[in-house]
Amino acid sequence: MRTCIESGPVYPSLKILMKARKPVSVLLSVAALLPFLFGNYAFPQAQSKETRWVESTLKRLSLRKKIGQMINVRMSGEFANLSSDKFGEYKRELQEIGIGGFTVYRGEANAIASLTNELQKLSDIPLLFAADYERGLRMQLRTGTPFTTNMALGATGDPTAAFQQGRVICSEMRSIGVNWLFAPVVDINNNPDNPVINIRSFGEDPKAVGDFGVALSQGVRASNCLATLKHFPGHGDTATDSHIGLSVVPIDRQRLDSLELVPFKMAVGFVDAVMTAHVALPRITNDEIPATLNPKISTDILRNEMKFDGIITTDAMEMGAINRNFTPDKAVVMAVQAGADVILLPLDSKAAVDAVERAVRDGVIAESRIDASVRRILRAKFRLGLSVNRYVDLKQVNTAVENPQNVALANDVADKSMTLLRNDRDMLPLTTERARRTIFITVSADDDAMQGITFAPEVERRVPGAKQVRLDPRSTLNDYKRVTEEASKFDSVVLAVFVKRAANKGTVALPEIQAEFVRQLVISGRQVAVIAFGSPYLIRQFPEAKVYFVTYAVEDVAQAAATRVMFGERRFNGKLPVTIPGIFERGAGINR
Repeated sequence: MRTCIESGPVYPSLKILMKARKPVSVLLSVAALLPFLFGNYAFPQAQSKETRWVESTLKRLSLRKKIGQMINVRMSGEFANLSSDKFGEYKRELQEIGIGGFTVYRGEANAIASLTNELQKLSDIPLLFAADYERGLRMQLRTGTPFTTNMALGATGDPTAAFQQGRVICSEMRSIGVNWLFAPVVDINNNPDNPVINIRSFGEDPKAVGDFGVALSQGVRASNCLATLKHFPGHGDTATDSHIGLSVVPIDRQRLDSLELVPFKMAVGFVDAVMTAHVALPRITNDEIPATLNPKISTDILRNEMKFDGIITTDAMEMGAINRNFTPDKAVVMAVQAGADVILLPLDSKAAVDAVERAVRDGVIAESRIDASVRRILRAKFRLGLSVNRYVDLKQVNTAVENPQNVALANDVADKSMTLLRNDRDMLPLTTERARRTIFITVSADDDAMQGITFAPEVERRVPGAKQVRLDPRSTLNDYKRVTEEASKFDSVVLAVFVKRAANKGTVALPEIQAEFVRQLVISGRQVAVIAFGSPYLIRQFPEAKVYFVTYAVEDVAQAAATRVMFGERRFNGKLPVTIPGIFERGAGINR
């Protein structure tokens, strides 16, 4: 693997120390920092220790246990008893199969910390615990520093914020025993109808996406977690959710090199892993085999052309793009043949190991190919320090998770991301007098009580007795008529429109009954402000909107930030990191 020094700029903290040009004592301090910033990549003595541990560990593993190291299965933090059937299943995965790690979903911080310790205790080889904490622990848990989305980060125009976010996310992860982050997402969202990437992307400009991806990765590694670029070679230009079916991206190699691969090439030297996408590129590979199972992508481009020697992990093998088109056994073998080191969330871990073992016994896969993958996995475990200490201090969880200073940082970033795109007659910010003559309507596209749960009380706190109404998927046509009539009694209307981006949903659009309701209000003649919580592209369904600002997120942190800028407590500073076709160009934004 290339060292960070060779492949790009050094970490910000190291730059500061280098510019200081202090005496030898400071240089020694820099030397002391290097292992934490870069792992053990650049030091021969550390390399020899690493090699000895990796080779001695590999030597004592049977073929079956080596294959087990390549398997990563789902782990739920939502149980409380070590005698439960669920824990018994995890114990079986470790003792009978020898899996190399788990991917953590849901749960509670203290319980996850305790559970990771218990599982590490049971495992012969230290475990990798991965998670999709793209915007922090709050992606899965009720606690954790509440960061906003990648697209909101892109709207701030400040990669330093991404570095700090990566640093905080990783520090909280490590406190609960999770050491492998499935982020950053460096897909370019150049398709407004993309239902699976959308606000998970930093934007549509390849260079800017690369800058943010590098910065976040540096922050992650500065706090000693594995960082992962995803979804290789790019999942941005598709309107199909790969959780549901196979996404086909009909682009040629010239386009791939000039757009999708740019951020991957920029950031690949700063990460430990790359996750492949369940997308097919038929004009490049001359087939419709998804990148996850296709050696023309994983081996030819990522390994051979881009010289990446870290861990290649599949995306979840349980997703529709794979399991609806390939049998589980065939898919697992194809993934290994394609170049994958880690098989993520196979439908059946034992069956997956059986299939790969048969392929090795039959000569379809060379055992040396398995060894190469296991060496990469073991090297990553060594560099995380797991060969020395695989446990976490349970006493530190409640001081590390959701530290007030980190929460203040997250709120500040959310504030800076708020992007005002239209402001007819200077409606925003709302004055106290205008707010008293305004009806605030929450329109929730999803059956999710959390949408508006912070926005509504924040409005009430500033405008006691404010008229507030909520519409959601259970609302009837009569409900929409009633609210329309109610709105006619007010001088102004604020529409807080929520649409969640979610796996298996297949759309990021507002349901037509709600879109028509918004359209009728914005053309009614009164002043109407629309706040887009979630996808910034929502205005395409009501382009007549004369006052429009975007938050890029539905979460509480965005709801609180929206009220602050709406009432003039913070400035609108964000710039749109994507193009909204026919309406706004990338970079649009009114500073107010």
